[in-house]
Amino acid sequence: MRWVLAATLPVIMTVAFGKWRGMNPRILWYRASTSLRAMTAIYTLPEQDVRDFLASYELFEQERVSGKNDFENTVNYYKVLNHLCAVGEVEKMYIPPVVDPNLNIFDNQLLWEEAMADSLDLTPGSRVLDLGCGRGRVAHHVASYSGARVTGINIDSTQIRMAQDYANITGLLGSQLSFVHGNFNDPLPFPDETFDALYQVQVLTYTVDPLKLFREMYRILKPGAKIAFLDWVQLPGFNSTDKLHLELLKKVKPLLGAVWTPKPSDFTVPLREAGFQVLSSQEASITGGQYQLIQKAQSFFETAGTLLRVLAKIRLIPRHFVTLWDRLTQDGEAFVEADKLGLFTTSWQIIAQKPGIATEDKLQIVQPN
Repeated sequence: MRWVLAATLPVIMTVAFGKWRGMNPRILWYRASTSLRAMTAIYTLPEQDVRDFLASYELFEQERVSGKNDFENTVNYYKVLNHLCAVGEVEKMYIPPVVDPNLNIFDNQLLWEEAMADSLDLTPGSRVLDLGCGRGRVAHHVASYSGARVTGINIDSTQIRMAQDYANITGLLGSQLSFVHGNFNDPLPFPDETFDALYQVQVLTYTVDPLKLFREMYRILKPGAKIAFLDWVQLPGFNSTDKLHLELLKKVKPLLGAVWTPKPSDFTVPLREAGFQVLSSQEASITGGQYQLIQKAQSFFETAGTLLRVLAKIRLIPRHFVTLWDRLTQDGEAFVEADKLGLFTTSWQIIAQKPGIATEDKLQIVQPN
């Protein structure tokens, strides 16, 4: 009985917020069923996984990932986070650029992923690498939209299994989707000139050596292949001597799962050194910020948190529900404030290309950092 009540929370929340109104029935079922599975996973979460998740937050007190303990903390963090995010609107675990301010996070993700696929010139049969693919949902949408064959690589074997299961259910596993367990800080497990394109979504904060990684990307890409990065960066408005700015950074990093806080040039300079031509480097949100999307998501998470506390108090769900939920949503207002001040963004987009005679005529003017 308790399990049933906990598992129906996402459906209750969806109806309570009126999110079913005007929603495609297929999307509604997808969101509800995804949330149900996530709640079930959280309900049955081993106590050790809860402890490891909370301990993993020490990762965000530093500025760079450096060794085995950091990699283990990364896995322990995402092993639980992927379930927590799936309950709400951020199953794909990234805040997208604002493509349409009237839409929510999930719908803006879909719009941006399609625009990103177009920017990479993907066509049916194109071979694409998704670096840090998570649960494989971005890869699934990119493959479905473009007809490309997408390979995902991720450090967390649990998420790889989830990605494979979903791709198998939808009939794309083996034909358009494949997934590999691996750490992108190691040499990439692919032959030279394998892929026609590559993208990554907010994972470079876990990079040990950007130049080494970018040289690996260059090696596995065909001549003329494009890459698309969407990532977390500090903006010119950030002042490393300002106490308020530093306090906001300290709060925002754990909320976003960020370790390294690079400038755009920390990516563009080593990209050029690795041999790429940088085609563009700019904020991808049409509004210049993301706080509108954060505020929309906060309304769900705050109300869900209140309901969870009530259910935990009357012992219908384990107490760890509340502990994990509060840790996930802590300091959301700091992100909103930092975004309004123009200090950081998670929607900085870089498009680059490996030179190739066949595609030189497509090169664009490089924008300044």
